[in-house]
Amino acid sequence: MNMRSGIDFKKAILMTVATAGILAVAVLAPNALQVLKPFLKNKKKYSLKYYLNQKAQKLVEDGLLKVETKNNKQYVSLTKEGERVLMYHQIKEKKNYHWDGKWRVVIFDVWENSRYKRDLLRNEIKDFGFVQLQRSVWIYPYECAEFIELLKTDLSFGKNIRYMVVESLDYDQNLRKIFNL
Repeated sequence: MNMRSGIDFKKAILMTVATAGILAVAVLAPNALQVLKPFLKNKKKYSLKYYLNQKAQKLVEDGLLKVETKNNKQYVSLTKEGERVLMYHQIKEKKNYHWDGKWRVVIFDVWENSRYKRDLLRNEIKDFGFVQLQRSVWIYPYECAEFIELLKTDLSFGKNIRYMVVESLDYDQNLRKIFNL
């Protein structure tokens, strides 16, 4: 997220490309992203175009967007990785912060030879808001099945990640305090 403007340009550009399908690069900065202008009131017009082009180029370098040339025009579209990142952002935005009195518990058993993916999983669920209960046991008070299914698919863990909805948990006062419940 851009700290000055308070808008996540990465997400905004990905959503714009996803909504429009494939965009001509010439159209991308001046027209398709007009919605971003109010957030950059103090930037000059040429600066905005340059800034957005730089952000779009970074997304291409990161493998989230791809640029193809057809009939002497360049077109931008989402890659599979770009679609995944956009889906992750959309799931995080849909988070429901109304507690139904149930705990969501994630347990995973990932072998040492998959340490990178295990660490990635741990970082993702921590960033989502889970709290570690034990070494490979994490807990969260709100509905998040869609997020966990995305992680299972994305990291190819399948049955190595277990998701439970727990109606009763003893000694949960500390957790209630952590989650402000």
